[in-house]
Amino acid sequence: MKFLQRIDIEALFWLTAFAYLTFINPYTPKHLDFCLFSLVGIDNCPGCGLGKSISMIFHGDFTGSFNSHPLGIPALILIIKRIYQLIKNKIVLQNKLEVFNG
Repeated sequence: MKFLQRIDIEALFWLTAFAYLTFINPYTPKHLDFCLFSLVGIDNCPGCGLGKSISMIFHGDFTGSFNSHPLGIPALILIIKRIYQLIKNKIVLQNKLEVFNG
């Protein structure tokens, strides 16, 4: 429980999304999907392509990732940087509170 107090909810969201993208098969045509475009039958959603691209990176297919969405690798780098910042800021804030409280 102490770990959950030290992690930011946004960081937890991103880490959960990464876990999902790690375990899905990006090569199957359908998987668990919350995309409104996909639900109404539109196949070429930029967001779905980005998720598929990141999933392909996790599976080691960098060429497929780039072909699926060219911004997959930069997006992954930015999200990892964001997770790092969120966790670091939360830990710094917790440490300041512990010092203040004493």
